[in-house]
Formats: sequence, structure tokens, C-alpha cells
Amino acid sequence: MKLRLRNTIALLTILLWVNGIMAKNIAIYNNISVHDNSNSKAVSYAARALQSDFNLKFGTTKSSKKLINIELNINKDMLGFDKYQIEILENKIIFNGSDELGLIHAIYTFSEDYLGIDPYVYFTDLVPEIANSIQIKTGKISSKPYTFKHRVFFVNDEDLIVGFQMEKLQYGFNPEFMEKFYETMLRLKMTGVIPSTLILSDEPHLKLASDMGLYIAQHHAEPVGSIPLFWPKGIPYSWSTQKEHFVKFWRDAIERQKGKNVIWTLNFRGLLDRAFWDDDPSMSNKSSINDKAKIVNEVIQTQYDLIREITGNQEPLVCGYLWGELGGMFRQGLIKYPKNTMILFADQGYGTFPDGTWEAADACTLMKGVYQHVSYHNRRTHLRINTIHPNVLHREMAKAVSHNLTDMIVLNVGNFKEKIFGVQQMVNYMNDFDSYKNQATGDYYFDWYAKKMYNTNSASISQTYKDFFSNQFDLGDPERNPGDEWYFYYVERLLNMAYQKEMDDKFFDKEFPGDGKKEYLKLKDFKSKMNFAMDAYANLYEATEDKWAVSVQRTLDAKGELKGSKLNFYTIDMALPTEKMYNLTAMAADFSKSLNYYANKDYHQSQLAAYAALEHAKKAVEIEKRIEQNGSGKFKDWYRWDETALTYRIVEVLENYISHVKDLKFFNLEYMNRNSKTPGIQYKYQPFFESEYQKELIFMQNAE
Repeated sequence: MKLRLRNTIALLTILLWVNGIMAKNIAIYNNISVHDNSNSKAVSYAARALQSDFNLKFGTTKSSKKLINIELNINKDMLGFDKYQIEILENKIIFNGSDELGLIHAIYTFSEDYLGIDPYVYFTDLVPEIANSIQIKTGKISSKPYTFKHRVFFVNDEDLIVGFQMEKLQYGFNPEFMEKFYETMLRLKMTGVIPSTLILSDEPHLKLASDMGLYIAQHHAEPVGSIPLFWPKGIPYSWSTQKEHFVKFWRDAIERQKGKNVIWTLNFRGLLDRAFWDDDPSMSNKSSINDKAKIVNEVIQTQYDLIREITGNQEPLVCGYLWGELGGMFRQGLIKYPKNTMILFADQGYGTFPDGTWEAADACTLMKGVYQHVSYHNRRTHLRINTIHPNVLHREMAKAVSHNLTDMIVLNVGNFKEKIFGVQQMVNYMNDFDSYKNQATGDYYFDWYAKKMYNTNSASISQTYKDFFSNQFDLGDPERNPGDEWYFYYVERLLNMAYQKEMDDKFFDKEFPGDGKKEYLKLKDFKSKMNFAMDAYANLYEATEDKWAVSVQRTLDAKGELKGSKLNFYTIDMALPTEKMYNLTAMAADFSKSLNYYANKDYHQSQLAAYAALEHAKKAVEIEKRIEQNGSGKFKDWYRWDETALTYRIVEVLENYISHVKDLKFFNLEYMNRNSKTPGIQYKYQPFFESEYQKELIFMQNAE
């Protein structure tokens, strides 16, 4: 009996040791020798990053202690996609991956979990507390299955990255920066990337992504890696009449990507990411949905056959986005994809999925996934700030997981640098939703983020993030909040209405604040409509401005609880964005008052309010510069190529508006060709305005 008991205890001891409970503590420090047995170029990038991570944790001075050998292996016996195991021994650490991605993710998991390296370190500059050595336990650590198999970042609104820290825009994407960006994705356990919009399939930064181990995925409007915007001039973008040109166009794109790990997009949209029938002379919006679907199905089959022919892979990785009109067609059962397609059900750009998504997902017999946004650019939403509430993301992703949409996820990260809060929440769900599935309400995510990024339980810091979301206002849709991109759009549109003395009812039908839309639409003349609208907007902005003013004060207080790199990151992640939103909202409030005075020919009051608005706009631009230049200055000129939020354009337009109000002459309001979806440059000739304040205003001009 005693022998049996001793044997049982011995067995339990062995099991406990294997599981790490009774593992031996060992020291690690900065004296490592990395032996890369993978013969993988992608792994070599991660191996170099690992040495940098040791330097970041322990300092760059090499320790005199015994050498720690690190082995990097790809072990084909570990069957499966993207799996790893880390074995920690005395003076030896062995990383095994089932494939390149598995091994790379093992390396970065060790850096984060044991060395304390922030996966976003390039963007945050958050560094771990330095040490001569640290104690860790021996044993084996194995990866567990990720919630989503293929995890892809879509780098959209990439105008800020083009020319990053370069003198000429023509040079294109900066490979030094893109390498750090891809490294960040791999640190976050991503498997693929859409490197940008309008990317030629043989561009250097696409090749770099592949060389670093990421699968190449493709924009929903750029099937098989082709770019409709670069379609040959003079040839209609019409499948009905130009099939041979399409086949060559797609063949060339596929040939350039042959040999890379690619997730091919099967899709068909028009030249500028619009419905394809807008560019087809034999089709129109009024064509039957069956005729439209027939063309889409012909295109999808042609693209699929070309991929198989050119790559030699009879079952290539393919996906289909249900974005825009294709979603409606698919939900009606009209679109036919190959049997191995991953169908990506798309949100509406604001985090929420359209009606019918989950019923269609349940009826779908193909593999399924998600196309989700943390940021969406349409000239009036959340370009550079987080406005999708964490509760919305949790609710929608919980639905996606429960309906088994987990074969693939494409996360549109927008301008990544400003979206770490939302990106991190989505990364949690992409990698391990079960660990967060019960954390749906209250302050959980705000508290979690404060602990994760700042290692603090500070209620002050957590509250500033919570308030940042509650300060956002809605225009009839509480889950679709405007962001910083809204403000220039608002100023531009309202000035045009004022100058032309004609209200655009369509604008107000969509965007009117509160519940006054019906009352507004009952009004007939320009002056009464302008007065009603500007009163409503001024009230909305002033109430929101008061909230932002409080939040600015709270962030100043919260900064006192931080120091070093944490203080630096909090400044650019929360304090300065809060101050920027205060100034933009105050600008809009003063501008709305000014325009109301203007409509009532109270030009002197109009000028005073416009000047106040201009000062707030200048401060917002200055804050953007402070965000760029914060820390080491590596993000200097980050906003240099901004053609989307256009904060700087608010200053230009308001300066011209004040000049107009002062001299009461005509003024040309310029439309800038911001992107391919925007109409070309137009000019509006404005009439002469009389004023009782003519003499005073002329005197003011002479005095200047």
C-alpha cells in the first residue's frame, strides 16, 4: 500500500512538473545566441527582432553570465496551421512551430509574455521596466487554437503612410516603416495583410509582407489583386463588351503574385469601388437583380479558373466579400461561389452588421468569416479617433462567433496609429474570444486597457477613456458617431449653402441633430431653415463642448499619475486627442453661431464668432503637430499627405470666410479633389453683399 502511494505521489510530481506547477526557476538575461534552423527568410526577421527585444528589456550591454542558447525550428510533425511550442530549459530555449507563422508567433509570444514587450512598441514607445535579469519557470508552453483561423489587417486610408518621412510622394511606401508595421501585425498574431488600397501586385511593400511571413489578402474592390482604377484608358469597364481585356487584366495580376501565400479575392465592382453596372453600357441600376447576379457569377468563375490555371493549385485559398450590393444578392441566394470559398460577411462600416446577416450566415454552407471596421472613412465619420463603443464591438463579434463566422477575419484598421484602443479589443477577440466573451458591459474594457497599457488600476485614467466615448454625439443614429472627419465636411457644406442662399435638404435629412428633422422640413424659405438648423447645431455642439472641456481637465489630472513612456503614450493616445476634439467641437459651435448671424445680416457678430471658430481650428491643427512630433519624432509629418480629415483645410476655409464677411464682396469656395470618389474641382461665384457695417469693416481692414 505504501509503495503504491509513493508511486502515485511520484507520478503526480512528474505531471505537476510537466505542467509547470513545480517547474524550476531559472534566470534569463542579455547573453543569447540564436540558432535559426528554419532556413526561412520570414523567421530571420523575427529572430532579429528577438535580439532587439532582449536589448529593450535588459539594456544593450551584454551580460557576462553563461550563454543562453535559443533554437528556432519548424517542426512538420506538429500537424496543423499556425501552431507552436516553447520549451524553456536551463540556459536553453527551444521554439518549435508547425510552420513559419507558428514559429514567428512563438517568438513574439515569448517577447510579450516573458520580456514584457508591448506588441505595439513601435507606435507606442512603451518600454518594459529595465532589469539585469528576470526569473522564469522551466517547462513547455503550447499554443491553443485561435478563435479565427486567418486573421488579417487591412491598412486602409493609407494616405498618411504614403511618403512617410520621405521627401517625395513619388517614392511611394517607405519599406523601413512598413517592416515595423508588419512586425507589429505579427506580434499581434496576425496571419495576413492587405497592405493598402490601390496596390500593384508586384510593389516592394507587398513583397516585403510576403517575405516576412504574412499571407497577402486583397481589397474587396480589387479582385485577384487587380486595381480597377488603373484600367486601360479608352476601354469601357464592361464585362458585357470587354471580356478579353478583363481576362488579361486579371491574368497579369495573378502572374505577379504567383509563388506567394495569397488569399485571393473573388469579386466584381466598378472602377471606383462602386456598383459594376455604373460602368457597363449594357447595364444600369434598373436592370434586374437576376441579370446583375448572372454577370457577377460569370466573373467569379472566370477569376477562380484563372487562379487555378496560373498557380497550379486546384484548391486555392479564396474569399468573397459581401460588401455593398453583393451582400443583398447573396442573401437572396443569387451569388454562387466555389465550394472552398470563405464568405466574408461585412459590417456597415460602423461596427454593426446589416439586417439579415446572421440568418444568411446560418444558411450558408461555405466557410464563413467577417469583414469588420474599427475605423471608416466617408468624409464625415471617425477617421482618426475611436468612436465605435467597445460594447458594440463585443456584441457584434459575439454574434459572429456564435454563428461560426470564424474561418477568416479582415479587420479594417484605418489609420492604425490613432486606433490602438479599438484594434487591441478586436485583437483580443480575433485571437481568444472565449477569454473575453463574458466581459460585455460596464467599465471592463476601459479598466482592462488601463491595466494593459499603463499597468495601473487608476480610476482617473480609465474614466477618461470611458468619457471619450460618451462625449461623442450622434446625428440620429446612436451607434454611428461622427469623428474628426465630420468637421470640415460640416463647415464646407454649410458655407456653400450660405453663399448660395439655398439649403440642401438631403444633407439635413441624413444628418440633422436631435428630433427636429420633421420641423425643419416643414420650413420653406432659406432664412428660416438656416436659423432653425444653426440653432439646433449650436445647441448640440455647445452641450458637447462642455463635456469635452471637463474631459480636458480630467486628462491633465490623470497625467499626474504616470511617468516615462507611459506618460508619453497617454499624452498622444488620450490627452491630446481629447483636447483636439474639444477644439473641433468648440469651432463647430462658434461657426454655427457665425453662420446664423450671417444669414440674418448681422455681419459684425458673424465676424466675431467666426474669429473664435478660427482660433479653435488653429489649435486643433497645432495639436495634430504635437501628436506627430511627440517622443522621438519618428512620426513627424505623419499627417503631411492627409486628404481625408482635412483639419488644416478648416483653417483655410474659415480665413477666407472671415475675409468675405469683412469686405462683403464675393468669395469663391474651392472644392478640393480629395479622393477618387469626390467630384472634380468646382468653383462657385458668389454675389455682392451690402451691409450697414461697411464703413466699420473697411476701417478694420485699413487698421490691419
